[in-house]
Amino acid sequence: MSHHISEHPSLQPFDISEYKGVRGKNFYEMDPALQRMVHRYSETFTPEHKKAMEEHIHKYGELVGGILDELTEECHKEGKYGEVVKYDRTGKRIDFIKYSEEQKLARKISYDHGVVNLDFHPEWKFDFTHIHRYALTYLINMNGEGGVACPLAMTDGIILALKKIGTEEQKKKYLPLVAGKGSSSHFMAGQYVTERVGGSNVSANRTTAKKLPNGKWELTGEKWFCSNPGDLWVTTAKMEGTNTVGMFLVPRIKENGELNGHHIIRKKDIIGSRGKLTVEIIYDKVEAEEFGRPGHGLVNLIRYIIKTSRLHVGLGSSGNARRSVMEASEYAKFRTAYGKKILEFPSFTKTLAEMQILQTGNCFVNFRSANLAEKGDDAAEITVPLMKYKSSSQASYITQKAILTLGGNGIIGDFSPLPRLHNDSIINETWEGTHLIITDHCLHALQKPKVYTAFQSLLDELTKKANSYPELKNAFTVFQSKRKELEDCIKNQSKDWKDMNRVYIADVTYQVFLLAEFIEQAAHDSEKKLETKYLHFANGYAEMARDGLEAPRQKEGVFFDSKAIATFLSF
Repeated sequence: MSHHISEHPSLQPFDISEYKGVRGKNFYEMDPALQRMVHRYSETFTPEHKKAMEEHIHKYGELVGGILDELTEECHKEGKYGEVVKYDRTGKRIDFIKYSEEQKLARKISYDHGVVNLDFHPEWKFDFTHIHRYALTYLINMNGEGGVACPLAMTDGIILALKKIGTEEQKKKYLPLVAGKGSSSHFMAGQYVTERVGGSNVSANRTTAKKLPNGKWELTGEKWFCSNPGDLWVTTAKMEGTNTVGMFLVPRIKENGELNGHHIIRKKDIIGSRGKLTVEIIYDKVEAEEFGRPGHGLVNLIRYIIKTSRLHVGLGSSGNARRSVMEASEYAKFRTAYGKKILEFPSFTKTLAEMQILQTGNCFVNFRSANLAEKGDDAAEITVPLMKYKSSSQASYITQKAILTLGGNGIIGDFSPLPRLHNDSIINETWEGTHLIITDHCLHALQKPKVYTAFQSLLDELTKKANSYPELKNAFTVFQSKRKELEDCIKNQSKDWKDMNRVYIADVTYQVFLLAEFIEQAAHDSEKKLETKYLHFANGYAEMARDGLEAPRQKEGVFFDSKAIATFLSF
C-alpha cells in the first residue's frame, strides 16, 4: 500500500463530517415556542420590564448554548463527578462533597446570572415573575444537566419557603446564603425527605425530632435519598411521641463552627442527574430548626417545596425534550441513507413532525400551568401534578425517539447530549413521585368539586372562540369528544375503576388540556388576522389524540399536507 493512511478511502469526509450539533447557538433564539410564551405572558408588563426580561432570557439562551453546554459535557466525563470526602488531612471528619471545577463553574455562571435569585440582585428593578423564572428553568434543562437543574429546583423551593414561612431570623441568616448576590453557595440547598421505608409516603418516616431547651430540635434517624448534599437542606421527621411529621431546616455547619451531626454513608449510583450527588445519610443528633409551624410540616412541604419541584420537573422535562428535537432536526440536515437525505423518507418526517407537535404543545401547557399557579387558580391543583407526570414521561418518549433518529450515533455519549437527556428524563419520571403517585394526586384534585369546576372554566375560556373559525372544527370536535370521555370517567365510573385507571384518566385530562391550549393559540392568531402555524399543530395533535401515537396517519390529515410538514420541520 503506497498511500498514507490519511488518504485511505474509508477515512475520507462523509455526510456528517461537518455535523457539530447545535452547540454554539442561542437556544432561546432557536425556540419559537418559548419565545411565544415569553411574549404572551408578558403582554401586561411595562415596556421597560418586558425589554429587560427578554434581554436577560436572551443572554441566558446564549450561555446555555455556549459555555454552559461545554462545561456540562466536561463535568460528565469519568473522574469529573462529585466525590464524598469523609476526612480532612488531619483526620477530622468533614463529610464534604467535592465537585469538579467545571461543575462548580457551571453552577456559578447560572447563579450569578440570577436564574434562581434575580430578585436579590440590587440592579434588577422589576418583579421576578413566573414566566421569567421558568423560562430560565426550561433553558437550563436543555443541556441535560440535572446536576445543576435539580439543585436549582430545590434551592428555588427553599427560597420560596423562607420568604413565606421562615422566621425573620431565618430569613436574615439563610437567604443571603442561598440567594444572595455574591454568595459562594451556588445551588447548594438540598432536600432530604425520603427514607428506605417510605419513598413518597412521607408519613412513614422513622426519623424522630426531639425538642431541645434552646428551642431547636435534635434529629435521629436516616435518609435514603439526600439530593444535593450541601450547605443547607430541608428535611422531615416525626416529632417525638407523635405521628405528626414536621419540616425542618438543617445547616451543614452549626453556629459554633462544628459539623452538624450527620454521617454520609455512601453516594448513590443513579442513572441520571449525575452532575450532582445523591447520598445516604445517618442523622446522629442533628441540630435542626423548625421550618414553619411544626404541626403543618406535610402541608408546608407540599405547598412550597414539592410544588416548586414539580413545576421545575414539568418545565425541565419540556426543556429536555426540546433539545432532543433540536439535535434530531439538525442531524437530519446532514444524514443520508441509501442515496437519499433521510428527510426524504416520509416515515422519518412523520416521526420528526410528531416529536415537534408533542414538545411544542407540552411547552405551551407547562407555561399555562405555571401561570395558573402564580395566579392561585384552583385549576393548578390539577395541572401542576399533571405536568409533572406527563412532561417527564413524554420527555422520555421524545428523547428515545431522538436517539433512534441518530441510529447508532444516538447511543454514544460523546457524540451528542441525547443519552444524558434521556437518562435525566427518566430521573424526572421518578423525582417527586412516580406516575402512580402523581396521577393519584391528579385524580384526587379532579374529584374536588371546586377544583374540577375551575378546570372546566379554564377549558371553556381556552375554547370559547373555537366555533368562530371553521378551520378549527376538526380539533374542536376531538376536544369535545375527549372532554366528554373525561367527564364520564370522573362522574360515572366507580371508585375502584378510577383508582385502577388513574394513569389513563390523567392521559385523557392532558389530551383535553392540550387540545384546548392549541385551539386557543390558533384562535388567538386568527382573531388578530395573523397567519397561524398553530392550526397545523392543533389538527396534528387532534389526530394523534384521536387515533393514538403509533396509529397510521390519515391521508386527509396534516401529516400528508406538505405545507404543514414544512411548518413542523422548520419550527
